[in-house]
Amino acid sequence: MKKINKYILWLLPVFGLFACEDEMGVYNSPENRLNFIYEPFTMADTVIPRTFVYDVETRVFDTVWLEVETMGYVEDHERSFALEQVKKGEGEQAVVGKHYIAFDDPLVADYYKIPAGKNTVRFPIILKRDPSLKQQEVTLCVQIGHNENFIPGYEKYQKKIIRVADILMQPKYWDFYASYYFAGKYGKVKHQFMIDATADLGIKMNDDFFYSLVGDPSSVDMGMTDYWFYFFTRKLAAENEARAARGEEPLREAPEPGETEGALVRFTRYER
Repeated sequence: MKKINKYILWLLPVFGLFACEDEMGVYNSPENRLNFIYEPFTMADTVIPRTFVYDVETRVFDTVWLEVETMGYVEDHERSFALEQVKKGEGEQAVVGKHYIAFDDPLVADYYKIPAGKNTVRFPIILKRDPSLKQQEVTLCVQIGHNENFIPGYEKYQKKIIRVADILMQPKYWDFYASYYFAGKYGKVKHQFMIDATADLGIKMNDDFFYSLVGDPSSVDMGMTDYWFYFFTRKLAAENEARAARGEEPLREAPEPGETEGALVRFTRYER
């Protein structure tokens, strides 16, 4: 009898779980919401830098691909969603038609739809190579808007920030990991030196290059980062030797405000 009572007591919580499950409400919210999807290992407001500086002069458009995900029911018909530009920071803001193609332009509007039976979609933001980008970079902050199909979802997943220029910009993945493993602190003079040093190899010192090395911090190939550290260190030593022979100083960055001379260009690794 004691054994039977023991089993009954053991089964009571299990029956309780089924009872609770029967009482759970069914999702029936009439609102469909939308969020941006962000890359692994990045914060929601990570800036996407894009520059035309690596491209031939005849290339006048560039594409940034973004991705959104719905909250709510999956539908059996396609649903358009709205995007809008909002101001971000105090710098120069991108101008529609001048720096990017309008979100309601027929050229791109058809891409801004969730396909039938799907809850995600990748879509393009088309950037334009305006001559003003050779003097300064501009900021395009894209935000999810409201329409008859969707309203914004979680607040921290509502914006994407794109910086656009036709001058050197710090690559997105020249971040803590690139600095730590082989590249050291970012500088435009250093960046240009790296571009010149690899020109004969057909390699671009852009986002793709840095992503290939440290885009996934959990699987950094330290053999490759060591290779590039020694490659650029040797190239820099040869450059400074040639400069000395010409009576010039070693390669330096432009002076920061308040400085009389800029910092020496150097490559470091394993320094925090």
